[in-house]
Amino acid sequence: MSYLCKAIVNEVVSGALPKQASSQPQIDTMTLNDVLELLKVHGYPTSKAKIYKLTSAGKIPCKTYGNKLVFSRKEVLLWAENQTKPKHDSAKVGLALARSARRKK
Repeated sequence: MSYLCKAIVNEVVSGALPKQASSQPQIDTMTLNDVLELLKVHGYPTSKAKIYKLTSAGKIPCKTYGNKLVFSRKEVLLWAENQTKPKHDSAKVGLALARSARRKK
């Protein structure tokens, strides 16, 4: 089989097989600056001072490597999502409406 035939067969076979997501796995560890950018992109802007305060209080998941803070991308996103609260609690809204209705009588 000639080189050209092998190249054509290779191209056809590789086109028929499903593509791998990535040849290298995505790295999960992040630095403090990476975390600030990640939170900003996902709609949770904050400052370095706030992150340092949260890490010293143990309120945000992190580890240390030497004297550097290291964060897990998955853990930080999960943590940020758990920090959000619904704007309106339906039980409180219902209670406020009932109180308001009683006052208007």
